[in-house]
Amino acid sequence: MNTGKPFSRRGIRKAARSLLLSLTAALLLAVSLCACAGEQTEKESIKVYYLNSDRTSISAKDKEPVPGSVEDQVRKLLDELSQNQTEEGLIGPIGNIKLNEYFLADDTVTLDFSSDYRKLDAITEKLTRAAIVNTLCGLENIRKVTIRVNGALLVDERGNKSENLTPDQFIYNSGSEMLNFERTEMHLYFASQDGKKLVETYRIVVYNGNIPMERLVVEQIIAGPNGDFNFPTINENTKLVNILTRDNICTVTFDKTFLTNPHSVDPEVAIYSIVNSLTELPNIRQVQIIIDGEDHSVFMDKYPIDSENLLQKNEEIVQTRE
Repeated sequence: MNTGKPFSRRGIRKAARSLLLSLTAALLLAVSLCACAGEQTEKESIKVYYLNSDRTSISAKDKEPVPGSVEDQVRKLLDELSQNQTEEGLIGPIGNIKLNEYFLADDTVTLDFSSDYRKLDAITEKLTRAAIVNTLCGLENIRKVTIRVNGALLVDERGNKSENLTPDQFIYNSGSEMLNFERTEMHLYFASQDGKKLVETYRIVVYNGNIPMERLVVEQIIAGPNGDFNFPTINENTKLVNILTRDNICTVTFDKTFLTNPHSVDPEVAIYSIVNSLTELPNIRQVQIIIDGEDHSVFMDKYPIDSENLLQKNEEIVQTRE
């Protein structure tokens, strides 16, 4: 004989609600765990960057999570970077370069390559550097990469050293392709030795295809000549604030540093080194120079800069060839 108390309708409803809440909580927990697992998998996946077959850009390929310690992960990724991806037509960026050694210190990986690295042409070297840095910095604990060749740092044409490199120094394009480089010959003008005439020069430049040519021209003038027969024309600390070409008129905006010039050069020579170089581009006929934040300025305390003045190529100031 059952001596227990019978269940009331209220008790049954209470028990049902309790069971429903328990089931709901369990379901939410399961969904949450699945979501976390999905996020973890996504975070653990890593991109390895390879050179395209024409060696003008790099592309990323998703790889399985790399297990083990940070050193194990770095070792595995360096192995990936040395192998070609034949089916996709991708080239391992360090496949033909001997790696002397590598070591980790805090959040930085230092790689020391053999002299084979210096045999890379300018485009391939920049792409190789970008592929290495973007791949290794994909690891959670790696933020910077330093590249050495037989113990020595690399120095580019602007004096930048290959140490503490980060991914944001290389990413220019959206999507999987990055650093689409091109090669061009530029017609530039620098100063003669006495600073009173312009001297023509031609320079082969390797550049990112997304950079407007007019910006590249002005940056080359700011950087100065690389020969011993011509001389710099403007302050190398000048900042190019903006540059825009519309209706064959190129408007160049500099910061105030442009107004001072440490070089022994006539003001007109300095001004027309910019104007003549820009007007060598087929889409530019006139140049407008503006100083950021000022309507009227004086260059080198002698030459007025009028933002309304449109300058055209000046061939009379160019030194004739003997």
